[in-house]
Amino acid sequence: MIENILILNMTRMGDLVQSTSSIAGLRKQYPNACITLMVTSAFEEFSKKIPCINKRVVFDIKQFVDRVDKKQMLWVDVYKYLESILNELKDRNYDLLINLSHSKLSAFMISYLKIKNMRGFGCDANGDRVTLNPWMQYFGIEPFNRQLNPFNLVEIFTRSAGVAPEDNPIRLLTKSDGIESITKFFEIDGTNGEELLIGIQAGSSLEGRRWPPESFTMIADGLIENLGAKIILLGVDSEKKLSEKIISLAKHKHGITDLTGKTNVDQLTALVSRCSYLITNDTGTMHVAAAVGTTIIGLFFAHAHPYETAPYSAGHLIFQARIACAPCSYGVECNNVICTRKVYPEHLLAMIRSHFIEGSWRAIDTISELSEVNIHETYIGVDRRLRLRPLVKNFLTLNDIFREIYSEHWMRFLGVVKVQESFHCNIGTLLLIDYDCSNIIDLSGQIDVKSCALNDIEKIASRGICLASEITSLCSDEISTQIIRIKSLSGEIELLDKRINQVGLIHPEVKPITDMFAKRKENFKGNDPIQLSQETRKCYQMLREEGKSLGGLLASVSKELKAAHVDTFHAAVSSMSVEVPGR
Repeated sequence: MIENILILNMTRMGDLVQSTSSIAGLRKQYPNACITLMVTSAFEEFSKKIPCINKRVVFDIKQFVDRVDKKQMLWVDVYKYLESILNELKDRNYDLLINLSHSKLSAFMISYLKIKNMRGFGCDANGDRVTLNPWMQYFGIEPFNRQLNPFNLVEIFTRSAGVAPEDNPIRLLTKSDGIESITKFFEIDGTNGEELLIGIQAGSSLEGRRWPPESFTMIADGLIENLGAKIILLGVDSEKKLSEKIISLAKHKHGITDLTGKTNVDQLTALVSRCSYLITNDTGTMHVAAAVGTTIIGLFFAHAHPYETAPYSAGHLIFQARIACAPCSYGVECNNVICTRKVYPEHLLAMIRSHFIEGSWRAIDTISELSEVNIHETYIGVDRRLRLRPLVKNFLTLNDIFREIYSEHWMRFLGVVKVQESFHCNIGTLLLIDYDCSNIIDLSGQIDVKSCALNDIEKIASRGICLASEITSLCSDEISTQIIRIKSLSGEIELLDKRINQVGLIHPEVKPITDMFAKRKENFKGNDPIQLSQETRKCYQMLREEGKSLGGLLASVSKELKAAHVDTFHAAVSSMSVEVPGR
């Protein structure tokens, strides 16, 4: 029986908002349990806005860095603090631990607490990483396969906690004093409740993710001129210079109110909920807006990727450069962030004007021919997941095909539905609706190559099953003369694993399943050769099934797209049968 739950989420504000769906699901599943949330001191105040929490634990490692008395930090002090807070948690006897952080420190904490029922990242007694939950295993490989990831972080968090995201939207608590204090802001600035209020968050945690201040200025002026909007600039104190530059460049300075660095958590939440629109880079404020129901125009540049972190609700607009290097890989520092120059203020203005008048997002004729920009609307699909609907119909790519295939593949193999079941989400139909698929014949050669790679995976995995089975049999005989043969078979398995890894490196579209194979093998425990060989066999079996499933989905989708192309071609030819003079 689950009575005491501990949740670790010691990352960023956006991650905290995105974890509210998980927490709500746990509360629904365990209505009488005491849920404790552990956060860092940087987000202590913000954590109070998260519903369904009974207790909070604040991990304040910054106190040793930001000492007022300038006393030199001693590692022994840090150790004593860490030991005391962990011992306090240990004494509370938690029945379930959910670790939504992915740091080595959080993994160490979990190993110290020794809570048996654990979901998320951890480490064993030797300090080696352990990730038992299938969705957390997927979370571990996702950063290396971002172009092919179909899942929002909210979905990954929530399914990792063992609950369903579609039943639990993200949500934050609001306070009346926050609403009262923002009223004072508006009284000072002469804004009334009838005016169209639009928020702009020009900053972000990483400078490379920011749309240029000149672009924010142009959209602010355009909204004031065309819609009579009142603009408020939001952000933290360190982004003050950015807001000052936007105002200095603006033609309509009177229509802009700079609240950068002037709001606390409650005031920010109340302000965002008062806005009709929020124009923002990928920020924590964006997720706050999603949680309070404000319509978002999200700008995704550099490392930011909407398939991972788009606002988790329907009806938002997303802009992202559609270029080969977008999004950047984590750890890459680009010295020429050209993706920020692919999105133009006039595109945003045209879309917002249309939405303000019509109440829905649609493609505008003047921007329907953009080949280097993705413009998406968030919506809830027939599979009850958050999806991105392209409003500009670009040519289909191999990544688009595989991303859709993986959405169904992982829902089968990560424990949502059984392998033989499906959400009956017609992948081919979705692709035909969302993309220009007239280039499917050109893509056929690439598809064939990837099909061959998946066949290779099946063959290698089948060989691995045979080798692991033979090792199990030999170990059971307890004959010392078999040791040489066992070593030989183990060597073959090592070579097979290298081949599997090589297939993934050569074919990035296949790499998610080869990475998952490696991730599963990371979690082997103990030195019992029979147990290890049996676990190895299971990993090969899973890889073979995944290769076969993925290959089947790819063949089915390719066949459907080609058939649609042939039908379209025949229809086009038939329409050319016109009467010719002289005949």
